[in-house]
Amino acid sequence: MITKAFNYIKNIRTTGAIYESSRYVSRNITNEINIHKPQIVIELGAGSGNITESILSKLHPDSVLYCFEIEPQFYEHLEQINDKRFHLIKQSAADVTNYFDALSVDVIISGLPLSLFDNCDRDQLLNDCYDLLQTGGVYRQFLYSLQKKYFMPIFDHMETNLVMNLPPAILYSCYKLN
Repeated sequence: MITKAFNYIKNIRTTGAIYESSRYVSRNITNEINIHKPQIVIELGAGSGNITESILSKLHPDSVLYCFEIEPQFYEHLEQINDKRFHLIKQSAADVTNYFDALSVDVIISGLPLSLFDNCDRDQLLNDCYDLLQTGGVYRQFLYSLQKKYFMPIFDHMETNLVMNLPPAILYSCYKLN
C-alpha cells in the first residue's frame, strides 16, 4: 500500500493523484461497458490497474481492451494481467490515433490528469478520442475538479456525477451522438 502510494506521488505530474482511484470510481466509470455485446474499449492511463480489472470483469468474451500506460512501475504491474482480451500498449495516450481507425471504438475510459495538460495537448487528445468513437460511443473521464469546458465544445452531450473517492471525483460521461 505504501509502495503504491509512493509510485503515485513520485509521478504526480503524470498520475495527477496521490493514490489509485476508489472502487466506487472503478465501478461507476465502467457502467457503459456492455457485457452482452462485443466492444472495443480503450483505457488511457491504466495506472495500477484497478479500473482495468473492473473493465475486464464487465467485458463480453469477444470484446477487446487496449490500455495505454507510460509509467514503468505501473506497466510492469499491468504486464501480469493474463486475459486474452487485454492488450497493453506502452505509449502515450497522445499516440492513440496511431493504433485505431476513426469511428472504430465503443468506449474510452480515462484517468489521465487532464487539468495538468497543456490546453492544446488536452484539446487535441479529446478531439482524437471523439474521432475514434463510433456514433453512440462514450468517453468517460474522472477528474478532481469541475471542468465541463474541456468536454462540451467537443462532445455532443455530457453528464456529470460525483463519485466517492479521496479527494471526491467528478465522473464525466461524454457522448458522440452524430
